[in-house]
Amino acid sequence: MTAPGVAAGEPGRSLEVAAEQFRLLVERVRDYAIFLLDPDGRVASWNAGAERIKGYTAAEIVGKNFACFYEPDDVAAGRPAEALASAARAGRYQESGWRLRKDGSRFYAHATITALFDAQRKLTGFAKITQDVTAQRAVEQTLRAREQQLAEAQAVARLGSFEWDTATDQVTWSPELYRIFGRQPGSVGATSDAFIQQVHPDDRTVVAEKIRRAAEEGAPFRLEARIIRPTGEVRILSSWGEVAHDEQGRPGRVLGVCQDVTEWRRREEQLAEAHAQAELSHRLQTGLLPSLSLRDATLRLRTRYLPGQERALLGADFFDALELPDGTVALLVGDVAGHGPDEAAVGVALRAAWRALVLTGHGPGDLLDGLDKVLLRNRPSEEMFATVCCAWVGADRDRVTVALAGHPPPLLALAGTVEVVPVPGGPALGIFDDGDDGYRWDAGVLEVGAAGVLEVGDAWTLLCYTDGLVEGLQAPGSVERFGVDALAETVAGLLTTTSGLDELLDGLLGVVHAANGGDLSDDVAILCVSRCPGPAGQAPPTAGVDRA
Repeated sequence: MTAPGVAAGEPGRSLEVAAEQFRLLVERVRDYAIFLLDPDGRVASWNAGAERIKGYTAAEIVGKNFACFYEPDDVAAGRPAEALASAARAGRYQESGWRLRKDGSRFYAHATITALFDAQRKLTGFAKITQDVTAQRAVEQTLRAREQQLAEAQAVARLGSFEWDTATDQVTWSPELYRIFGRQPGSVGATSDAFIQQVHPDDRTVVAEKIRRAAEEGAPFRLEARIIRPTGEVRILSSWGEVAHDEQGRPGRVLGVCQDVTEWRRREEQLAEAHAQAELSHRLQTGLLPSLSLRDATLRLRTRYLPGQERALLGADFFDALELPDGTVALLVGDVAGHGPDEAAVGVALRAAWRALVLTGHGPGDLLDGLDKVLLRNRPSEEMFATVCCAWVGADRDRVTVALAGHPPPLLALAGTVEVVPVPGGPALGIFDDGDDGYRWDAGVLEVGAAGVLEVGDAWTLLCYTDGLVEGLQAPGSVERFGVDALAETVAGLLTTTSGLDELLDGLLGVVHAANGGDLSDDVAILCVSRCPGPAGQAPPTAGVDRA
């Protein structure tokens, strides 16, 4: 067989191609660090997996001694040199231990070092394969810890036991076993069939077969099955045992122990459910708080998200931004009242609906009316409502349309001043149900500073946020809320002392957090867009979601 792309009759060429294909394969492997060392332990090659696991690029590490991967105590003890010496003597050496990445962080590694020799058996170097097994080791430690905990619990737990004489088919129950089965002592027949009848019908065949096979083969057994108490309650039992032999070495008695592990299994199910809930929460949070960026180099977009004191519960603040084909940029910030997966799911539905309505050209009034209908259809209870702030930055970038539904007004920084945008605000979404006449939201087109459309000029900053930013305290111990006016004053002060949106938003969160005397009670979501005309072709900054 010849290598792909090599004609038959070219064995030398075939080997060269095969070697090159193998080299490319090794370089592209990402799950393992695969590299070569010279006879003195200096790194001679480097693959993608090595860069991912250890953090060094090839340019940074090739030529350096591999001892830099070991912890200082291991280096001082001569472990790297011992590893090479062992590999040279035996041809191959394996070890596991803590190793260091470029950034100084540790990972638990399983490594194999293979000595390489030429045709004259002269050592030419070493091949080293390293796998990051930190997660696997943690799982194994957790499993060992659980096994130890179970062993300790069994030592102090009350265990039920039974003894089955196979010759007479008589089963003897311990008093504790009767209690576990919910039976009065002596209330169950003494035969093996009577014992099996206490097992759940779906598990009887398996239990009977395992115990019968243990008796026939004289082998230990372990099983888990359900039983049914006289009250109808189902319990889960873990059972194990062994076979006692007679003087002739024949199986004679089956000795078993049973423990009720129902609560343990329920806790495991609850833990699995909690993990599944955490995964769902993560996905919902991603659906609420996407990473955003704009193509327009003259617009800078930044976002922040800060969970409140109930950070263990899933928040329902959300934001989004869309850059439309005509150059208009649509912005959204919203907040579904409450915390939890139901509220978050409604927030995700509102964000998705907002995108659809914006992309199909709906104006402010129709858009808010559509979002209101989506909330009414998706909310699990009539008490749930949501507030939103929608804004459209015109393609010429000097006009911004703002529409509010029960949401705090955004701030506008313009010509050295910061003002609360004076736009008309309608009620929150979900206040009027389907049976009412409803409410017609209207952004309006009024004079500058009156409502609706704002003339914002060449350079400006628009700050949209959820109410968690202004509902904290003015000062620790105060009963007064921080408020929108204090927010505007704080932003105005920060604009004179900070450079860039990131520093502005981080400083703003810091001031609000300090004024409240600690974590805010509610979540905070911020979306800030700023126009700063620059040279043509200037690359726009990215704007990921920062969760402070």
